[in-house]
Amino acid sequence: MTYDLKEKGFGILEVVIATGIIIVGLVAVISFIIQSYSVSQVNRNKFAATMLAQEGIELVRNMRDSNWVSGAVWNQNIAGDGTYRIEIDASGNVNIVNVSSIDDILSKLKINSGLYQHTLGVDTIFYRMITASNTASCLAANCLQITSTVKWSERGLARNYAITVELYNWK
Repeated sequence: MTYDLKEKGFGILEVVIATGIIIVGLVAVISFIIQSYSVSQVNRNKFAATMLAQEGIELVRNMRDSNWVSGAVWNQNIAGDGTYRIEIDASGNVNIVNVSSIDDILSKLKINSGLYQHTLGVDTIFYRMITASNTASCLAANCLQITSTVKWSERGLARNYAITVELYNWK
């Protein structure tokens, strides 16, 4: 058997270079996929925190409106400076409980049948606290500044999202 040196084919150097190029390309694609998944997790948590903070504001508005309907003082249970947790119970009533801080175990949100609550369900990464205060921007007694803050931790970093509104007794 004789070999003709003029035959064409791939040498070992070409195979090694081609394999290296393919590996670099695959590493880049895998890195992109991992980064995309990580960013999607962060965005999902930010979106959930935004909605939970907005829900906190809406629950305070609901409480104010319910006070009007029942003939009670408009800011009953949320008057003055205070920090609270707030949720709707199984009966549809808005419950508000004093908490010491957002790190208070009472501020931790749980999930039960797809709904976030403070009392029932499986623990989540989120904490929510409502702060009511009389501020300089609310000059009249018919105004409260309400801040809904959601805190969570991901990948070793503490994160939070807050919404602040002024609620008025405009009735």
